[in-house]
Amino acid sequence: MEVRRTRRIESAVVSILIPVLFAIFASEAGATRGQAERYDFRGVVVSVDKARNRATIKHEAIKGYMDAMTMPFLIKDAKAMSELRPQDQITATLVVTADGASWLENIRFTARGSEEPDQAGAKKDDDKPYWLMGTPGNKKEPPAPVVARFDDPAGQYTCSMHLNIRSAAPGKCPRCGMDLISVEPKVPEEFNLKFEVTPKVPEPNQKIRIHLSVFNPRNNQLVSQFAMMHDRMFHLFLVSQDLSDFQHIHPQQLKDGSFVIETELKRTGLYKVYADFYPLEGAPQMLQTHLAMAGWDGDVFGERAKLNPDSAMVRVVSGQTVTAENADKLGAIYEALEKQPAGDLKVELSLDPSPLISGRVNSLKFKLSDAATGQPVTDLIPYLSAWGHMLILSEDQTQPVHAHPEEQIDIEKTAAEQRGGPELSFDAFFPAPGNYRIWAQFLRGRQVYTSVFDVKVERL
Repeated sequence: MEVRRTRRIESAVVSILIPVLFAIFASEAGATRGQAERYDFRGVVVSVDKARNRATIKHEAIKGYMDAMTMPFLIKDAKAMSELRPQDQITATLVVTADGASWLENIRFTARGSEEPDQAGAKKDDDKPYWLMGTPGNKKEPPAPVVARFDDPAGQYTCSMHLNIRSAAPGKCPRCGMDLISVEPKVPEEFNLKFEVTPKVPEPNQKIRIHLSVFNPRNNQLVSQFAMMHDRMFHLFLVSQDLSDFQHIHPQQLKDGSFVIETELKRTGLYKVYADFYPLEGAPQMLQTHLAMAGWDGDVFGERAKLNPDSAMVRVVSGQTVTAENADKLGAIYEALEKQPAGDLKVELSLDPSPLISGRVNSLKFKLSDAATGQPVTDLIPYLSAWGHMLILSEDQTQPVHAHPEEQIDIEKTAAEQRGGPELSFDAFFPAPGNYRIWAQFLRGRQVYTSVFDVKVERL
């Protein structure tokens, strides 16, 4: 089964039902277009995907909504879609609805591109240099030395975690130490994901095997080379439709380049699957699909979470024990753990601004202390090359955000040589107003702690 961004599901019944429901939902969204926000848009077309009615565009900063970056956009105008080609310079209107859907309309050409793809679908300048985030999974070499400004607005290299960092040359981000990446990936289209699970309709708490394969969208070849992102080549998030069951795990790569992992899921119903990876020739991407568990009755919208924003931003969390057997799956370096387990963790969250605002960067600030003693926690262990990890999902699971703390580990030291805490700050961009769930993860003692908060995001 080939997955193309949340449009196919494991069971045959679901594969028929879901598109119908999504079509109804899209129709309802169209009916509320009068409530949508509209923004002036200007950019240069990088590639065109006529099959999906999408164009990848390197756009300027969108005032009041987002910074400059390169990303795909839905094009609803069939005539404009048929005329778009790489290197076209355009102006348009970006439409963003209250439920987070977005597309471009009123497209105007200010300059036409002349570059055409060759027969293989590759651009003529395929030898144009590009860079990677992290270290290639099969080639651990140090990056080129940095001899560049990091505030060059025309720079062709940026940090995937700090998009305001721009440089004319490859190198390391001065804030987090990550390798800079090209703003123009070699294959800018969304890659294809094949998702297989055994057994096909799992029971709750039953061991399942998940097999994941990534394919190049231009030649349909199985991808085997990936960049290492936060110590892993593949981050997999499994979240039940009601948001009550959450897993952040890391499949192992097989010889052919595909990935496999075994796990158990607790709930009946529908799960959302988020595959976060970075193919060497492409861009960082998070692809989505569904997994139907035994007992699911086919109700997509009835089972969606209905979140109530928390009034008290304090949690006491027990950790999941890391063992030699599950350390790779959880993403922990077993040798860096303490000899004794730690006690429960008290997690306090404050918001800046409060309330949170969509269309801008918000700061989520965490204060950690030992639940038993009340003492500040200063013994956090680096977890996947960071002091913590965070996944944020909108109530309807259409808007995932994967974030990391602004406080950085020392990349010159091993995980066993350093400890952190007690305060951490995550920057997060919420694309649309609404209710969101936050999972923030930390490593301490011999446990991974996952704290959960529900927040409301207001309109800009």
